[in-house]
Amino acid sequence: MRTSTTLLGALLLLLMSSFSFAENNSEPLAKGSIIGKVIDQETNQAVSYASVALLDPNKKSVTGALTGEDGSFQLEKIPMGKFTLVVQFIGYETYGKEVEITQKNNKINVGELYLKSSVEQLEEVEVRGQKQLIENHIDKKVINVSEAMIAEGNSTSEILNTLPEVNVGADGTISLRGDSNVRVLLDGKPSQMDINQILQSLPADAVEKIEVITNPSSKYDPDGLSGIINVITKKDALKGFNGNMNLNAGSNNKYSGFLGLNYRVSKFNFFAQTYMSSNQWDNTRDLERSYTDESVNDLIQSEKISDDNGFRMFKAGFDVFWDSTNTSTISFERWRWEGDTRSDFTNQYYDATGNLQSTEYQQGINYNLAKGYNLNYNHRKDFKKGHLELDLFANLGDADFSPKNAQKIGNGEWQQLNSNSNTADWIYTSLQADYDRPLGDKSSMELGYKGQLTDAGMDVENVNFVSDDTLSYKYPYNEQIHAVYGSYSIKLGNTRIKAGLRGEIARTEGQVNGLVSSDTSFLIDYQSLFPSVHIQQKVGENSTFGLSYSRRIKRPDVMQLLPAEMSSNPKNVMVGNPGLQPSYTNSMELSYGLMGKGALSFNSALYMRHSTDIIREVVNYDADRDVTIMTFQNIGESMTGGMSLSSNYNMLEWWEWNGSVDFYYLDIKDDNEELTIPTDGTPINWSAKLSTKVTPLQSLTIQLMGRYTAKRYDAQRITDPTYSMDLAIKKSILNNKGSVNFKINNLLYSGEQRNVYGDGFVELADFRQESPVYRVSFSYAFGGQFQGRQNRKLQSSGGGL
Repeated sequence: MRTSTTLLGALLLLLMSSFSFAENNSEPLAKGSIIGKVIDQETNQAVSYASVALLDPNKKSVTGALTGEDGSFQLEKIPMGKFTLVVQFIGYETYGKEVEITQKNNKINVGELYLKSSVEQLEEVEVRGQKQLIENHIDKKVINVSEAMIAEGNSTSEILNTLPEVNVGADGTISLRGDSNVRVLLDGKPSQMDINQILQSLPADAVEKIEVITNPSSKYDPDGLSGIINVITKKDALKGFNGNMNLNAGSNNKYSGFLGLNYRVSKFNFFAQTYMSSNQWDNTRDLERSYTDESVNDLIQSEKISDDNGFRMFKAGFDVFWDSTNTSTISFERWRWEGDTRSDFTNQYYDATGNLQSTEYQQGINYNLAKGYNLNYNHRKDFKKGHLELDLFANLGDADFSPKNAQKIGNGEWQQLNSNSNTADWIYTSLQADYDRPLGDKSSMELGYKGQLTDAGMDVENVNFVSDDTLSYKYPYNEQIHAVYGSYSIKLGNTRIKAGLRGEIARTEGQVNGLVSSDTSFLIDYQSLFPSVHIQQKVGENSTFGLSYSRRIKRPDVMQLLPAEMSSNPKNVMVGNPGLQPSYTNSMELSYGLMGKGALSFNSALYMRHSTDIIREVVNYDADRDVTIMTFQNIGESMTGGMSLSSNYNMLEWWEWNGSVDFYYLDIKDDNEELTIPTDGTPINWSAKLSTKVTPLQSLTIQLMGRYTAKRYDAQRITDPTYSMDLAIKKSILNNKGSVNFKINNLLYSGEQRNVYGDGFVELADFRQESPVYRVSFSYAFGGQFQGRQNRKLQSSGGGL
């Protein structure tokens, strides 16, 4: 890793040079100060926690502060010169005043500054801080979850399934623009557990917003061929003590809850969150497997699934505002995920003429338990020009997952077939440094480094009770990734351009020790460059065109590389492939967004991706064992081209529509010409979502949402069309501080039918999730957020408080 050390050293030298440059070119020594007091013009009461900023002639912030309980403020260490003093607070008009700091007059008392209400009526009113459903940034889209759907009572996976361009399969697999090779983060951090399982259990009440990044800039990790989905949970920094809570209950023992507390005083902000969920699902899956060899009996398998899962999390931390230029955040998180799934199988075998030959009864049990800790330290330093942010993160955890199978024998008793006992532990750490510096009024640069280290191990014991064999082995796994990046941004009139380059050195190694035949080891050692370009053109006040390009990577994960069999269905097993290599993609996108102030908002995109060495699930049939074996393989290259459209339309003041549609073309070229889309398939795929929200009364909201996905085609498989519909009713209570919600998920539901075309067999699986599901929830926000305007209420739809 000598090269990575050299790159890191070069980056640190570059950062130190930038800091030195910033100091050598700083403004004259700060000597002045400004004091004053902010008052409500109508009530003559002090306005607490108003924002006070000092701007230079170029409208750049020099310093700032918040007013205290008595409305007073003090700005210090101000250089000589002319400035504009700006005071802002929600519900008031912005106040501006010119001031000048000179050698003789360097201590200014501006006295009492009176703020005027921004509305005509001064009696108690309610201000609804509604946000745009989709916010367009130069390198990402931000979806405000509370505007996407009434979130209370849902899981995060269910909320993701309402978003444009995002789909969640029946098994929880998340795809973006038709590709499941998407990087899903939680608060900007990766999960060492299966993120799909976590998000199926995480209450959506805990989520503030979701970032969808289809062409990330060089600052972001390049993982995920189709892009990044970043789920951001709630955290508030309002003055005083405040919080919110959600309690949810659903049919057939589905419960979840969330509690968030925040207390900000002086230079400290303390926060704590806890959420839990416990869900029971009764699902079914029917499988039909037929063979080209008519001497082999066809299989029809009926599966009844009882799935109990739960997730618990407690998070606490604090922010320290050392001064106007230094902020530190420390947080601790404890989490636990548990899943217990039992499947009862009825297997019937039919000959080529359709006559039943035999019936057998089997059982599969899969118990999973994972728990761990997250530690995070973040520090931000603001300079006269630019800022530096350092972030340290650690995730320590362990897991037990123990699938086992049994079969009913002649006397009616159950005989165990096989059992897997797997224990794992891991330590994931990351260090990130990001430096952002303006280079004048219209340009800026970003520099940064990120290092990621994963040290994991697994102990596996497989017992075959039929052959009386036991196989035990250890699986140590290590991965380290070192990356440096740089980007340059410039604004030319109404055009913004951002270009960047990220360089990575990565090494992944693992070994399976203890197999009878031979030990297996693998090593993936590679260096890669990831360029990115973003161009955004503003047309008028509300329209933007965008053009972007990025290169990305899909790294095989720890379970995809493990060459050991695991199964909770006696007729299907999964095994990893230690020979997997990373997959790369080049992605281009042309987008248009209309964020109208009127009734209509609109987003569209044309995109194209070319990927090499794509990783896909591959299913083969083992006739000797009468099982299908699912593994992973680099099968070749793919070309994807598509178009996505989404719109928000306020037809009436009380009636709103949201809709989206996504079309894409998928062409896979298999190196062996064995795993391409079946000949009766077509590479055209599309899906659509439509929701309507009606507010017949100010305190009552009704929302209906439908989803439809046409036939989907991929390597070796076709998924039949699916559809579903949800209904939600929300009633605000307790002076709009609380709400009661009633919801029906899967009011209409098709299930999911998937066809797999393998060498010598065809398999049809029909999965039916429990439906419909009825939910009721209660949410309540408490605490005085704003004390300066006693008779004004603010209801924020994004932060939950």
